[in-house]
Amino acid sequence: GSVCAYLSSVLNAAGYRVGRYTSPHLVDWTERICLNDREIAPETLLSALHRVEAVIASDQPTPTQFEVLTAAAWCVFAEAEVDIAVIEVGLGGRLDATNVYDRPLATVITSLSLEHWQRLGPTVADIAREKAGILKAGCPAIIGALPPDAELVVRGRIESIGCPAVWPEPAQWLPEKADS
Repeated sequence: GSVCAYLSSVLNAAGYRVGRYTSPHLVDWTERICLNDREIAPETLLSALHRVEAVIASDQPTPTQFEVLTAAAWCVFAEAEVDIAVIEVGLGGRLDATNVYDRPLATVITSLSLEHWQRLGPTVADIAREKAGILKAGCPAIIGALPPDAELVVRGRIESIGCPAVWPEPAQWLPEKADS
Protein backbone atom coordinates (compact mmCIF):
# COMPACT_ATOMS: atom_id res chain seq x y z
CA GLY A 1 0.00 0.00 0.00
CA SER A 2 2.75 2.48 0.84
CA VAL A 3 4.49 1.85 -2.51
CA CYS A 4 1.19 2.49 -4.30
CA ALA A 5 0.71 5.71 -2.32
CA TYR A 6 4.23 6.89 -3.17
CA LEU A 7 3.87 6.03 -6.85
CA SER A 8 0.48 7.64 -7.26
CA SER A 9 1.60 10.75 -5.40
CA VAL A 10 4.70 11.17 -7.58
CA LEU A 11 2.74 10.54 -10.79
CA ASN A 12 0.01 12.96 -9.70
CA ALA A 13 2.63 15.63 -8.91
CA ALA A 14 4.08 15.07 -12.39
CA GLY A 15 0.71 16.00 -13.88
CA TYR A 16 -0.79 12.60 -14.68
CA ARG A 17 -4.42 11.70 -13.97
CA VAL A 18 -3.87 8.80 -11.57
CA GLY A 19 -6.18 6.12 -10.28
CA ARG A 20 -5.11 4.11 -7.23
CA TYR A 21 -6.67 0.90 -5.94
CA THR A 22 -5.59 -0.59 -2.61
CA SER A 23 -6.93 -2.87 0.06
CA PRO A 24 -7.94 -3.20 2.72
CA HIS A 25 -9.51 0.08 3.73
CA LEU A 26 -8.97 1.47 7.21
CA VAL A 27 -12.13 3.48 7.85
CA ASP A 28 -14.29 3.72 4.73
CA TRP A 29 -14.74 1.58 1.60
CA THR A 30 -14.12 4.62 -0.60
CA GLU A 31 -10.48 4.73 0.55
CA ARG A 32 -9.75 1.77 -1.72
CA ILE A 33 -10.34 3.75 -4.91
CA CYS A 34 -8.64 7.11 -5.33
CA LEU A 35 -8.42 9.60 -8.16
CA ASN A 36 -5.48 11.99 -8.02
CA ASP A 37 -4.77 11.01 -4.41
CA ARG A 38 -8.35 11.68 -3.27
CA GLU A 39 -10.73 8.92 -2.31
CA ILE A 40 -13.82 8.73 -4.46
CA ALA A 41 -17.21 9.93 -3.25
CA PRO A 42 -19.59 7.34 -1.82
CA GLU A 43 -21.97 8.06 -4.74
CA THR A 44 -19.19 7.24 -7.22
CA LEU A 45 -18.52 3.92 -5.53
CA LEU A 46 -22.23 3.06 -5.42
CA SER A 47 -22.65 3.89 -9.10
CA ALA A 48 -19.66 1.71 -10.05
CA LEU A 49 -20.95 -1.16 -7.89
CA HIS A 50 -24.34 -0.96 -9.61
CA ARG A 51 -22.62 -1.14 -13.04
CA VAL A 52 -20.68 -4.21 -11.95
CA GLU A 53 -23.75 -5.83 -10.41
CA ALA A 54 -25.66 -5.33 -13.68
CA VAL A 55 -23.22 -7.54 -15.61
CA ILE A 56 -22.89 -10.39 -13.13
CA ALA A 57 -24.38 -13.45 -14.77
CA SER A 58 -26.95 -15.14 -12.56
CA ASP A 59 -26.06 -18.57 -13.96
CA GLN A 60 -22.36 -18.26 -13.02
CA PRO A 61 -20.61 -18.50 -9.65
CA THR A 62 -20.99 -15.32 -7.62
CA PRO A 63 -17.82 -13.20 -7.67
CA THR A 64 -16.11 -12.45 -4.38
CA GLN A 65 -16.41 -9.10 -2.65
CA PHE A 66 -12.82 -8.31 -3.67
CA GLU A 67 -13.53 -9.20 -7.31
CA VAL A 68 -16.57 -6.92 -7.35
CA LEU A 69 -14.62 -4.03 -5.79
CA THR A 70 -11.75 -4.56 -8.22
CA ALA A 71 -14.15 -4.42 -11.16
CA ALA A 72 -15.70 -1.27 -9.68
CA ALA A 73 -12.24 0.33 -9.50
CA TRP A 74 -11.63 -0.46 -13.18
CA CYS A 75 -15.02 1.15 -13.99
CA VAL A 76 -14.17 4.29 -12.03
CA PHE A 77 -10.75 4.56 -13.70
CA ALA A 78 -12.22 4.09 -17.18
CA GLU A 79 -14.91 6.70 -16.58
CA ALA A 80 -12.36 9.16 -15.16
CA GLU A 81 -10.04 8.44 -18.13
CA VAL A 82 -6.99 8.11 -15.90
CA ASP A 83 -3.57 8.19 -17.55
CA ILE A 84 -2.16 5.62 -15.14
CA ALA A 85 -3.72 3.21 -12.67
CA VAL A 86 -1.63 2.08 -9.71
CA ILE A 87 -3.07 -1.22 -8.54
CA GLU A 88 -2.18 -3.06 -5.33
CA VAL A 89 -2.48 -6.83 -5.59
CA GLY A 90 -4.89 -8.28 -3.06
CA LEU A 91 -4.07 -11.80 -1.95
CA GLY A 92 -1.21 -13.50 -3.74
CA GLY A 93 -0.84 -12.42 -7.32
CA ARG A 94 -1.13 -15.24 -9.83
CA LEU A 95 -4.89 -15.75 -9.35
CA ASP A 96 -5.67 -12.30 -7.93
CA ALA A 97 -8.53 -10.30 -9.44
CA THR A 98 -6.14 -7.39 -9.98
CA ASN A 99 -3.97 -9.55 -12.27
CA VAL A 100 -6.37 -9.42 -15.22
CA TYR A 101 -4.49 -6.69 -17.07
CA ASP A 102 -1.89 -8.32 -19.30
CA ARG A 103 0.17 -5.24 -20.29
CA PRO A 104 1.08 -3.19 -17.22
CA LEU A 105 3.78 -0.54 -17.52
CA ALA A 106 5.69 -2.27 -14.73
CA THR A 107 5.17 -4.72 -11.89
CA VAL A 108 6.57 -4.43 -8.38
CA ILE A 109 7.27 -7.01 -5.68
CA THR A 110 8.48 -5.19 -2.59
CA SER A 111 8.90 -7.96 -0.06
CA LEU A 112 7.75 -11.46 0.82
CA SER A 113 7.04 -13.21 4.07
CA LEU A 114 4.73 -15.90 5.39
CA GLU A 115 1.71 -13.64 4.91
CA HIS A 116 -1.47 -15.44 3.87
CA TRP A 117 0.33 -18.79 4.04
CA GLN A 118 -2.99 -20.52 4.69
CA ARG A 119 -4.02 -19.78 1.09
CA LEU A 120 -0.73 -19.27 -0.73
CA GLY A 121 1.35 -22.12 0.63
CA PRO A 122 3.32 -23.07 3.73
CA THR A 123 6.75 -21.79 2.63
CA VAL A 124 8.19 -18.49 1.47
CA ALA A 125 9.05 -20.20 -1.85
CA ASP A 126 5.38 -21.20 -2.32
CA ILE A 127 4.26 -17.65 -1.59
CA ALA A 128 6.91 -16.26 -3.96
CA ARG A 129 5.56 -18.53 -6.72
CA GLU A 130 2.11 -16.99 -6.27
CA LYS A 131 3.40 -13.41 -6.01
CA ALA A 132 5.60 -13.87 -9.11
CA GLY A 133 2.40 -14.58 -11.04
CA ILE A 134 2.04 -10.81 -11.57
CA LEU A 135 5.23 -10.71 -13.64
CA LYS A 136 4.63 -10.45 -17.39
CA ALA A 137 6.85 -11.27 -20.36
CA GLY A 138 8.64 -8.17 -21.62
CA CYS A 139 7.21 -6.02 -18.81
CA PRO A 140 9.75 -4.36 -16.49
CA ALA A 141 9.73 -5.58 -12.89
CA ILE A 142 11.08 -3.84 -9.82
CA ILE A 143 11.93 -6.34 -7.11
CA GLY A 144 12.79 -5.51 -3.50
CA ALA A 145 15.02 -7.46 -1.13
CA LEU A 146 13.64 -10.98 -0.75
CA PRO A 147 14.48 -13.96 1.46
CA PRO A 148 16.88 -16.31 -0.41
CA ASP A 149 14.27 -19.02 -1.12
CA ALA A 150 11.84 -16.44 -2.48
CA GLU A 151 14.52 -14.72 -4.55
CA LEU A 152 15.37 -18.02 -6.29
CA VAL A 153 11.73 -18.52 -7.27
CA VAL A 154 11.26 -14.93 -8.49
CA ARG A 155 14.54 -14.98 -10.46
CA GLY A 156 13.47 -18.27 -12.05
CA ARG A 157 10.14 -16.79 -13.14
CA ILE A 158 11.85 -13.66 -14.49
CA GLU A 159 14.25 -15.76 -16.56
CA SER A 160 11.56 -18.14 -17.83
CA ILE A 161 9.31 -15.39 -19.19
CA GLY A 162 11.93 -12.89 -20.35
CA CYS A 163 11.04 -10.15 -17.95
CA PRO A 164 13.51 -7.26 -17.55
CA ALA A 165 14.07 -6.70 -13.84
CA VAL A 166 15.64 -4.13 -11.56
CA TRP A 167 16.68 -5.15 -8.05
CA PRO A 168 17.30 -1.83 -6.23
CA GLU A 169 19.46 -2.01 -3.14
CA PRO A 170 17.69 -1.09 0.10
CA ALA A 171 18.44 2.42 1.33
CA GLN A 172 21.01 2.65 4.08
CA TRP A 173 20.70 5.12 6.90
CA LEU A 174 23.89 7.02 7.59
CA PRO A 175 24.14 9.08 10.74
CA GLU A 176 25.06 12.70 10.19
CA LYS A 177 28.66 13.55 10.92
CA ALA A 178 29.06 15.62 14.04
CA ASP A 179 30.51 19.07 13.48
CA SER A 180 34.02 19.47 14.90
